[in-house]
Amino acid sequence: MPMPGVSVIIPARNEAANMARVLEDLNATIRSLREHSVEVIVVDDGSTDDTARIAESLGARVIRNTSRRHGKGVALRLGFAAASGELLTMMDADYSHRAEELPRFLEALQDPTVGLVIGSRVVGGSEEYTHIRALGNVFLSATLGLCTGRYLSDALNGFKTFRRSIYDEFPFNANNFEIEIEIVANTLRSGYRIVEVLSHERARAGGEAKSRVVRHGTRFLLRILFEGAKGVKPAHGRQRIAGDPVTAPARVPETP
Repeated sequence: MPMPGVSVIIPARNEAANMARVLEDLNATIRSLREHSVEVIVVDDGSTDDTARIAESLGARVIRNTSRRHGKGVALRLGFAAASGELLTMMDADYSHRAEELPRFLEALQDPTVGLVIGSRVVGGSEEYTHIRALGNVFLSATLGLCTGRYLSDALNGFKTFRRSIYDEFPFNANNFEIEIEIVANTLRSGYRIVEVLSHERARAGGEAKSRVVRHGTRFLLRILFEGAKGVKPAHGRQRIAGDPVTAPARVPETP
């Protein structure tokens, strides 16, 4: 039985300093995944440097966000909508995520009850964490656990792989980093399980970080409270198995 196709979506804004390293490592990993068909999509979120050109030169499919709305969530939603794979992988464009860890995520999804795999920096370590960022991650992860009933050590990490059916079943509307919370909440609503695997985060290789502790931390918190208030229990109170039919929501097409 063939393994499911994988779409790797990389949102990028002015990441020319890192894009070649990200894609060279990812291409090397993809060559080892002989049982999966893999496509790489780089969503250029309004870059003013050579991000798109470098991505195209290394074989990635580039989608340009030419709308007035920008942000990680906007870029990822464009990538999800364009993806053809049954599994969607998110990676950051700053070279902090290790492409060679991708097989670990795909292995976890061989369990048909698992819908989302998150790389845990709490287990694998991070070269990016300051005391403030680490404390914020602990606080937000604990708050998410209280609001959803599912504690995760590193729900905010942008290195995730999940089933395309989750995107098809639920509307997604987060525009910025808080899409990390939306994915977790919708996975819980789908009835799939969430698991975490070891992942080590490198320090950003170059360029400027896009996240801001106070601004985006506040948005994370508000999104956690919002999703908790909506409720995350599966509609039929049962566990989903991969291959179960889904009812797709009426979507407004993303405007690239």
